[in-house]
Amino acid sequence: MIHVIGIGIDGKKSLTGRPLEIISKAGLLIGGRRHLEEFSHIKAEKLAIGKSLEDVSEAIKAHAAISKKGVAVLATGDPLLFGIASYIIKKFGKKGVEVIPNVSTVQEAFALIKENCNDLKILSGHGRKNIEDLSKEIRKHQKVALFTDPENTPSKIARALIDLGSPDYNAFVCEALGTKQEKVIKGSLESIAKKKAFSPLNILILIREEKSLVEGKKFGIPDSEFAHSANMITKEEIRVVSLSKLDLKNDSVIWDIGACSGSVSIEAARLSSEGFVYAIEKEKKRIKDILRNKKKFNIRNMEVIEGNAPACLKALPDPSAVFVGGGGKGIAEILRFVSERLISGGSIVINAVTIETAHSVFEFLKEKGWKRELVLMNLSKAKSLGDLNLLNAHNPVFIISGRNP
Repeated sequence: MIHVIGIGIDGKKSLTGRPLEIISKAGLLIGGRRHLEEFSHIKAEKLAIGKSLEDVSEAIKAHAAISKKGVAVLATGDPLLFGIASYIIKKFGKKGVEVIPNVSTVQEAFALIKENCNDLKILSGHGRKNIEDLSKEIRKHQKVALFTDPENTPSKIARALIDLGSPDYNAFVCEALGTKQEKVIKGSLESIAKKKAFSPLNILILIREEKSLVEGKKFGIPDSEFAHSANMITKEEIRVVSLSKLDLKNDSVIWDIGACSGSVSIEAARLSSEGFVYAIEKEKKRIKDILRNKKKFNIRNMEVIEGNAPACLKALPDPSAVFVGGGGKGIAEILRFVSERLISGGSIVINAVTIETAHSVFEFLKEKGWKRELVLMNLSKAKSLGDLNLLNAHNPVFIISGRNP
C-alpha cells in the first residue's frame, strides 16, 4: 500500500497517531528534504523529491519488487490540492493508494489573513507558460488563491492583471507559512507588482470587493444606468427577453454583433461569469459608450472590438451564443458567417425593427433547419402629462431566436 500523508505547517507536530505509525513502519519514505529531515530517525529507505516525479514512481516500483513494507509519501497540507497524490493515483491506481490529508496551506493562509474561503477559486501557476491566459482565468473570479512558482511570481502575476485592466484586487502574499520567516504582505496590485523579491514558498491571495451598482439583480439593469447616445440602447425589457432566449450558460462564449451601448454585452458578461463576451461595434462614438459602461460595471470577461461584421469576426473563438442587435442590409452575410461558426447546440437571437429584416431572418433559420421562434414585443411606458398619465409607445421589436442542432 502507498500512503500519501499530508503534513501541516507545524511539521511532525501536525500528525496524529495513525499517520505517525504508518511512517514508522514504512520501508520507503518519500518527500521533500524538509519533511524527510523531521523523520531522520526512521530506518526506512529515503528518497527526496526532485524535479522529476518519474524518479518517485520508479523508486516505488523498485521497492515493491523487493519488499512487502509499505511506502509513505510525505506531502504538504492536502496532497490532492495541486499536490503529489494525483500523480501517485494516476500511476498506481486508486485501490493501492490511501490519502491522509492535513490542513492545506490555502486554509492556513486564509486563517492568517482572517478572511473566509466562501466562493474561493484555487489555481496554480506552476509550469504555466502563458501568463496572460492565467491572468484571464484569475479575473473571472472575485476570490482567488494561487500557488506561485519561481517563474510566475506574485509581482509578475500582479503586473499581468494590471495590464489586462484589473486594478481593484486586494492582494495578500503569504510567505513561508509555518516557519520563523512567516509573514504576510498586503497591498494593491500596483504595490505587489513593484516588489520583486518574495520567499519562494508563498501563496498569492486576491480578493476584490463587489462594486455592483445593481446589487441583488442578476439581470435587467435599468436603461438609465448605461451611457448611450441618441437613445441607441436595447431597452431593458427587450434586453431581458433577448437574454432569456439566448439561454446563456456560466461559461458561454458570446458574440454581441452591433453592440451599440454594450448593454446586452454587460448583462451577458454578468450572467456568464466564467465565460467571455466579444462586443462588436463599428461606430467610434458607440465604442466610447461601451468602454464607459464596461468600466462602470467593472466587467472583466469582455473585449470590445471595433470593426464591421462579419470581417472582424474571423479571428474570434467559435461562439456558443450570438446576439445580433444590428446588421441592416448586411444581415444575410452576417447570418451566413455565424451559421458556420456557431457551435452545435448554440443559440442565436436577432432583434429586428423592420418587417423585411424579420422575414429574411426567420426564413434563413427555416432553410438551415434550425429550431426557431419569433416574438413581437410592443413596449409602452407610462408618461406623465400634467396630473394625468398616458402610455408612450416604443417601436415594436421582433425578437427572433434559433438554435443550431
